[in-house]
Amino acid sequence: MSFPQIPGRLFPVLLAFICLSQPATANDQTALVQLVEYVGADYINAVADGVVVSPAEFAEMSEFSALLAEGVANLPEAEGKEELQSQANELQLAVAGQASEQQVKSLTQAIRASLVRVYGIPVAPKQAPDMAQAASLYQAQCAACHGQSGQGDGPAGVALEPAPTDFTEVARYNGRSLLGLYTTITQGVDGTGMAAYEGSLSDEQRWALAFYVGAKAVTADVEDAGEAAFGTIPGMKAGLSLDTLVAQAPEDVLDSKGPEAYAALGYLRANPPALFNKNRFIALSHDKLALADVLYQQGDQRAAKAAALSAYLDGFEMIEQQLAAVDAALLREAESRFMAVREAIDRERGTAEVTAKVVSARAALDDAAAVLSGDGLSPAATMSASFFILFREGLEALLVVAALLTFTRKANAVRATRHIHLGWVAALVAGGLTWYLANTLIHFSGASREITEGAAGIVAALILFYVGFWMHSNSHSQKWLGYIREKVDSALGNGTVWVLTFVSFISVYREIFETILFYQALWSQVTPLTMPYLFYGIAAAVAGLAVVCVLFFRIGMKLPLSQFFRFTSIVLLVLSVILLGKGIAALQEAGVISAFYLAVPTVDWLGVYPTIQGVLAQVIAVMLGAMLWLRGNTQASS
Repeated sequence: MSFPQIPGRLFPVLLAFICLSQPATANDQTALVQLVEYVGADYINAVADGVVVSPAEFAEMSEFSALLAEGVANLPEAEGKEELQSQANELQLAVAGQASEQQVKSLTQAIRASLVRVYGIPVAPKQAPDMAQAASLYQAQCAACHGQSGQGDGPAGVALEPAPTDFTEVARYNGRSLLGLYTTITQGVDGTGMAAYEGSLSDEQRWALAFYVGAKAVTADVEDAGEAAFGTIPGMKAGLSLDTLVAQAPEDVLDSKGPEAYAALGYLRANPPALFNKNRFIALSHDKLALADVLYQQGDQRAAKAAALSAYLDGFEMIEQQLAAVDAALLREAESRFMAVREAIDRERGTAEVTAKVVSARAALDDAAAVLSGDGLSPAATMSASFFILFREGLEALLVVAALLTFTRKANAVRATRHIHLGWVAALVAGGLTWYLANTLIHFSGASREITEGAAGIVAALILFYVGFWMHSNSHSQKWLGYIREKVDSALGNGTVWVLTFVSFISVYREIFETILFYQALWSQVTPLTMPYLFYGIAAAVAGLAVVCVLFFRIGMKLPLSQFFRFTSIVLLVLSVILLGKGIAALQEAGVISAFYLAVPTVDWLGVYPTIQGVLAQVIAVMLGAMLWLRGNTQASS
């Protein structure tokens, strides 16, 4: 691996990336970040004190600044693009006018920040980079050119032009973001010794190398000072989020946040696990709540609402299970304070009231951080959180599938039984695919996660409602019961069989989807000491679900067929009401359905949440169910 100090042959590859004649893609946007960092870092080799010291380098800087302006022009339209275009044009004029290094650096800093802000460019590793693995990768892939210690003096780099980067050079360190380094490692630099590693190294390995080489210039003194600042200065953890760590160069942080944050950034580059725990989610919630307050003060209610939703969905919700295992009362209090912020924004309360609600919610976050302080959850808390995540999410799906399978087994409906198995097995496969996508290709935002869960919950509720009354109505049909007693598989039509298959799939997949995301959040809390307890919790949950399943089968198989139909229909109808409440709550959290809050307690296991829409929908479902049930009984008796 060879990072050039002077990217003299970068033009062809960047031209291909940016594709000036076509609309820009996400890769083009990250390539622009890489390009603007090169201009900021290498301009000093072209101009010094207003005088061109290298005509060749100056020609390249002119090319790159022009290419940057053209690339920005091809970016998709977005709020803030006009300002970004103005900055890029100003940089082009500054280079042409042989401006000072400081002026060019200031402009490149502003452009990089605008790219990140306007287009949300930062991508980030899904888990803490393995720095020990990165050290081995560096020696195997990079040391030959960059040298054993990263000073650009490797034996294979002697003949390279431009020379390999000296990662220990502080000036270059100050101007390079981890995103820029990651992009260079991924895409390479055409015409230099820097190859593209996208095909030969995994995403996790490329991020690990970016962190590793990006910390080469961090001295022990800076690292120690950064550790102290990150751990003791109020607001430091909230201010240095993962996106900040990845997207901003050290000089950006120094200018905007001060020397303590600059040192803390160096510490986090060298020790990324410090940020990949609950602090990541708590810091994100802090940031989004503060943003919601600012946006509301500015009169942008819609954006403020989106920020408040993100504060809960993308931040706090991801530590709920961990917090519940330690302090359930604090969890409920924090949830109510987040809800109060959203309610105040929804109902257009005064700015002072919204600010007060935000301050209260952020105080609850601080309390949560204190409760979850330390290097991770305790063994007992890890096991407890792991158990309740799986047991809670799995119970609803298990009851649905167990009820259907008990019915088909009593009826000896082999074909229907196979279809039900097909449904839940397909859900497991889809869940595995979701886990892969969530860890490699796609980032599921809190809103998209809740929309998926909400839509699946409502669909499942409607189907369960239908299946429940299908069973109840047939429990009074002597002709139907006769077919079942004779164990005739064909008594189930094709349409009914596929309905059973789909309800099996959707019931299981909905729970798997949420379970995956909660375990991802819990994983960040696990230390080597508590790792076994996470798996103990999973094993205990599996055992508990197995007991529930066996009991359901035994009770169901012993009941007379007509009683079993009525018993199962009640179970499915109750589950449909629960899923309906949860589905509406998820869509409300995603902002798809408005929410008007009630002074009623949350009963999560019944799907009861304190909103008019959710409670009213459940009440209507219960009343409709009772009416249809009584009507069915009346028809049967007559």
